[in-house]
Amino acid sequence: MRRASLALLVLLALPAAAGATQQRLVFPTLLGEYHLAFDDTRTSEADVRALVVLSPHLAGWNSLAVAPRLERCVVGDPAYLDCRGRSPQSANFLWNARVNLDRGGAALTQLRGLRTPAELEPVVTWLQRSLTFSLWLEETQLEFFRAGDVAVLRRRYDDVDPARDCGSVINDIARAGSPDAQFDLVVLRWHNCVNNQFRRKLGEYPMPAWKKFLSAWRINERVVEVIPTMPGNEIQSR
Repeated sequence: MRRASLALLVLLALPAAAGATQQRLVFPTLLGEYHLAFDDTRTSEADVRALVVLSPHLAGWNSLAVAPRLERCVVGDPAYLDCRGRSPQSANFLWNARVNLDRGGAALTQLRGLRTPAELEPVVTWLQRSLTFSLWLEETQLEFFRAGDVAVLRRRYDDVDPARDCGSVINDIARAGSPDAQFDLVVLRWHNCVNNQFRRKLGEYPMPAWKKFLSAWRINERVVEVIPTMPGNEIQSR
């Protein structure tokens, strides 16, 4: 199997200043690599490494936009116990769920403690709102799994009203015949329904602010996707 590279999502830059030295950093993503090139007379590697967590192109890998799901369990990570069972009936579910909530809380603390330039204030505000809600979503699910009370799932979050917007899903959860059936409904349909209501109100990641930051700080970014292809079906760069 051959591998073809798809490069080029965004390339933003100002002309390099005379005497500037271009430094490069590479970060893994779910589909490839994220490349940054920066002028070390304008900013330091330490600052770039600290601020890269705010990038929209790391979503799903190092993103600060969402908390880990309760059922997440990484084989080989010593923080987790046995990963073979991931439902609330599993002996290690509560332990592993707590690991994920603690990591989400630590990410929020990290985000709140970041020192950022003015250009990134809209990004930080958006990420804080997104991550705070995501933590609430996971904490609410865990409370339901512990108590079994569907009233927990009807609680409001700011102007998001699950009882109004996701009532049919909650009714299905209440009528479900087993804890496993309830678990599936909660982590899929209820989670998605409430999350979608909030995301519509939150809006999209503030990309103009991110681009303004890159331009002001003379940083080039490039997203490289590496996708396996079958012989005779190669993907061409675009």
